Amino acid sequence: MENSIESFTPWLIRRSERRFIEDIMEYSLDMRKEMDILEAEIECLLKDDFNACIRSMEKIAQKSMESTRMRKEMIRKLEQSTITPDHRGYLANIIYSLSEVGSYIHSASARLSLKDIEIRGELGTGIRDMMAKTSGMMSLLVESIGLLNSNLKVCLDKTEAINTLEEEIDILRRNHLRNILNDDSIGDFRDMQVMIEIINSIEHLSDKIDDSANRVEVVAMTHLP
Repeated sequence: MENSIESFTPWLIRRSERRFIEDIMEYSLDMRKEMDILEAEIECLLKDDFNACIRSMEKIAQKSMESTRMRKEMIRKLEQSTITPDHRGYLANIIYSLSEVGSYIHSASARLSLKDIEIRGELGTGIRDMMAKTSGMMSLLVESIGLLNSNLKVCLDKTEAINTLEEEIDILRRNHLRNILNDDSIGDFRDMQVMIEIINSIEHLSDKIDDSANRVEVVAMTHLP
C-alpha cells in the first residue's frame, strides 16, 4: 500500500523504528505459524486422531522454545538500539504481548491433548468456527503490525476488526458452554470438563490476541497526524 500524506508522520521517518518493526513482524509471523499448527491439532481432535494431536502439541512446544529465544534476542537488540526511550516502551509492550499470545497457543494445545474424547455435531462445528475466527484475528494482528510502517489509519481498521472478532468469539463461547452443561448425552464428567477447557482455552487465546492488538492500536493512535 502506498503511503499517503495523511498517514505519514515523524514516527514513520525514523529508520531505527521502522527496521525494528520489521523484526517484530517476523516475530508475529512465527506466532502465525504456531497458530496454523494449533488449527491442525484441532482438526486432528475432531477426526478422532489423538496421536496426531500429541504430535502437533510437541511441534508447538518446540516452536514455543524457539519463540522464547527470539523474544529474548529482540529485547536485547531493543535495549542496545538508538530508538528513543518512549518508542522503546511502545515496541517492548508489543513484543511482550505477542509472547503472551505464544504462551496461550501452547496452553490451548496442551488442553487439546488432555484426554482422548469424542466431539461431534454442533460442538465440533462450534470449536472449528471459534478457531477459524481466532486464526483470522492472528492474521489481522500480523497485518496491523506491518501497517505501523506504512499506514496508521488502516492499521486502526485492522485492530478494530480484531476487536469485533473477539466479541463474536466470546458470544460463541457462552453459547457452547451452555450447550455442554445442558447436554445429558455427555455421561462422563471428565469429558465435559475437557470440552469446557478446550472452549475456554480458545477464547482466552483470542483475548490475548486482542490485548496485543490494543498495544498496536496505542502506537497507531499516538502517532496519527
